[in-house]
Amino acid sequence: MSIQSAVQAALTCNRRVTRAIPSRRQTTPAEEDVMDIAISRWRRAWDAAWSGPARSQRDLIARARLAMSDPDGMDAAEGERLARDVLAVLGGGRIAR
Repeated sequence: MSIQSAVQAALTCNRRVTRAIPSRRQTTPAEEDVMDIAISRWRRAWDAAWSGPARSQRDLIARARLAMSDPDGMDAAEGERLARDVLAVLGGGRIAR
């Protein structure tokens, strides 16, 4: 799965999770199953989006969109990877000092 398609899948799953979370009411077991599946799909797509280096500006923009959609979801390693990708892609493959 490419970074761009993984990001799109994660953003789609994120919207599904948001819609699946009920507001101020008890959830039924069927609703909990739907939420669990949506969260599981989101987690797999998120991990796929962050695996491997960004090779183009489009990959970089896709990752930035994903990071902005859920800034609390990024851990330190993903933040560092995004910063390195920015430097590598925009610096023509060279990491500026």
